[in-house]
Amino acid sequence: MGGVTRSWAGLRSISHSPALWVGGGGATLRTSRFPPAERPAVGGKRRGSAMAETCTGSRASEIFTTLEYGPVPESHACALAWLDTQDRLLGHYVNGKWLKPEHRSSVPCQDPITGEKLASCLQAQTEDVAEAVEAARASLENWSTLPGAFRAQYLTRLAKMIQKHQRLFWTLESLVTGRAVREIRDRDVPLAQQLLQYHAIQAHTQEEALAGWEPTGVIGLVLPPTFSFLEMMWRICPALAVGCTVVVLVPPASPTPLLLAQLAGELGQFPGILNVISGPAVLGLVLSSQPGVQKVAFCGAVEEGRALRRFLAGQGPELGLALGAESLLLMTEAADVDSAVEGVVDAAWSDRSLGGLRLLIQESVWDETMRRLQARMGRLRGGRGLDGAVDMGARGTAARDQAQRYVSEAQRQGAQVFQAGSVPSDSPFFPPTLISDLPPASPCTQAEVPWPLVVASPFRTAKEALALANGTPGGGSASVWSERLGQALELAYGLRMGTVWINAHGLRDPAVPTGGCKESGSSWHGGLDGLYEYLRPSGTPARLPYLSENLNYDTFGLAVPSTLPAGPETGPSPAPPYGLFVGGRFQAPGARSSRPIWDSHGKLHGYVAEGGAKDIRGAVEAAHQAAPGWVGQSPGARAALLWALAAALQRRESTLASRLERHGVELQVAKAEVELSVRRLRAWGARVQAQGCTLQVAELRGPVLRLREPLGVLAIVCPDEWPLLAFVSLLAPALAHGNTVVLVPSGACPIPALEVCQDMAALLPAGLVNVVTGDPDHLTRCLALHQDIQALWYFGSAQVSTSGPISSGFAQISRVPGKTGTNKPALSLLDLMSWVRGVFVSCWCCDN
Repeated sequence: MGGVTRSWAGLRSISHSPALWVGGGGATLRTSRFPPAERPAVGGKRRGSAMAETCTGSRASEIFTTLEYGPVPESHACALAWLDTQDRLLGHYVNGKWLKPEHRSSVPCQDPITGEKLASCLQAQTEDVAEAVEAARASLENWSTLPGAFRAQYLTRLAKMIQKHQRLFWTLESLVTGRAVREIRDRDVPLAQQLLQYHAIQAHTQEEALAGWEPTGVIGLVLPPTFSFLEMMWRICPALAVGCTVVVLVPPASPTPLLLAQLAGELGQFPGILNVISGPAVLGLVLSSQPGVQKVAFCGAVEEGRALRRFLAGQGPELGLALGAESLLLMTEAADVDSAVEGVVDAAWSDRSLGGLRLLIQESVWDETMRRLQARMGRLRGGRGLDGAVDMGARGTAARDQAQRYVSEAQRQGAQVFQAGSVPSDSPFFPPTLISDLPPASPCTQAEVPWPLVVASPFRTAKEALALANGTPGGGSASVWSERLGQALELAYGLRMGTVWINAHGLRDPAVPTGGCKESGSSWHGGLDGLYEYLRPSGTPARLPYLSENLNYDTFGLAVPSTLPAGPETGPSPAPPYGLFVGGRFQAPGARSSRPIWDSHGKLHGYVAEGGAKDIRGAVEAAHQAAPGWVGQSPGARAALLWALAAALQRRESTLASRLERHGVELQVAKAEVELSVRRLRAWGARVQAQGCTLQVAELRGPVLRLREPLGVLAIVCPDEWPLLAFVSLLAPALAHGNTVVLVPSGACPIPALEVCQDMAALLPAGLVNVVTGDPDHLTRCLALHQDIQALWYFGSAQVSTSGPISSGFAQISRVPGKTGTNKPALSLLDLMSWVRGVFVSCWCCDN
């Protein structure tokens, strides 16, 4: 990898140097003062002092022994020529033409290495964003109603345009971003063409494979300053393939997306399907709130994603988040150390990496691995990205300052820092850095690692490795290095990561979906999963804003309404109050308070416990304790328990029907609701077998396992309508796929759900289902702000379900329940209660 590149770079510098040439016989290495055009013909006369002198054998031996670096510069003349066609002033590309409005501020587009000004980039304003969205809306109807074969032709032609101008792409991208040109030339540009070709095939078969689905609409794509051209292609290709139109907001001084938009516009016919505007990050909020934008795809920092989620609360558009950029590499004692070291180089110090790396090394090979890794770092070379002999370029002063702040903070917390590599000392280069001896409880351990840093930690056992790996907020990608395939698969299954490679790192394929979990977001790109990000069931209306002027979201659910005495009781004494069903048994609430439940005639039906934040905390802890045992159950065992619960529910039919009748439900309707609840339990018990893993064949060197796994602890707030049926219909699929549940039943009629809990106490494992009663608004706020819940389903009012208390609690929220359908099982309710991740198994794996 990097070592091979270094050697060949030295050979190329020798073979292309104008100071070296081979004489007539081709066996003697000579030097010449003449340029190649002025050299005398072989066999001609030589002029005394102007003739080349013969190199000594020791000099030739030294050259081929040291193989020192020589410059291999890539000419950027074509990039400068393209900038000249725009008079070195870049605006926005909207509706198939350049938009350069007057009276706009501009920022310089500079070479990050030399500081040379390449062009000026106009900054968009609100009017420019609105014009771009309007162009996308105008083109949506024609583009989305086209047959898939026509869209496939368009994408294929765009791929050919990129191939035709690929040199312009890689030189322009390297010149502006500072990334190594060989990474862009040999990886990014070819993969961009593959993405277009793959999604062209998917568009061609859309009518058959995606029947019953339609494009979401106008997509707003917000990219961070550290983005790469390839990351944009991963998102716009599936959107265009299924019939959506796109508005891309790129950071200031980003000419490569503008070049792509220009090539797309030159294809004609559909000029407004891809619009690119350049501006500051604050315009992301403007783009997200534009009328007509149905989905916002954001990739960037975690805090920025949280801020955007809060801003979009109640606005209407869907939000797909891809947050953070760091990755993980786990190396066992059975790994090939040299291969793993090269994996670290690719994952952390190559320009294909967007962030830093966390490195976990087993203690038995810690010393040897660190020695080889430090020696390999000494052979890394940094420099200008247009030099084909460099391993890593520069990311600019902002990235350098961020890395320096992290290193300084790690040193204050007791870490050891090792830096090496041939990197220019002047700005904005930052050397490859290896950080070790960082305490596990230090703040830097939880903070995101920036590029080009590696934080190394030892581990003793596989259990400790999984605890360290899963103990961080991020869950993007990881790799496991071991020559024992069974051990590698066991570790891969235990990692809470969206994508896991075995004995490889960073391999990407258009047909293989990649995504994240936890704070890395829940959006996917690649494969069919990437297509569904931009689809909705046919006939589903567009999401509209649900802002309510009468609801204060800052104080929503902040306090529990006081429960006052209702006066003297004239009827028979009510039954003892129902407790909270937590940990497999009924128990008193932490507040030691109960609330009355009134029937449809205004009479007292009973008392239920008034739960609060302390009770939610206890329920979540009980659910986490029960999770490992429930996930380990076989599908047949889970199905048997659901069928047993259905049989117990059927035996209580008369009791449950009478409970429902007291709340204004006719007896026949109440019996039908109980019967349908029993059928739902049995149906989901039968569908338990739908889970499992599938084997996917891709162009990568090895199979890809697509694993379906439970989300974890799932919180559900039930609606008031159909109190028993809704309770069972939401609980059954969650249990069917291995989730544990914290559930808030109907606020108006919780007693039927509590009756079912009496059977759960005898049938289900303790902590599997936890039911907390009380004020639904207050309990919703407590659940949304809890940091150890993987997903929250809310079925209350439309205003609240899209508002701050739900959206701002945490980043890892599952898909919207309204996005279900019967035409494609991949987005059924079962899939919304589970997640799929890919495990790439390298063909080099073998058991020892």
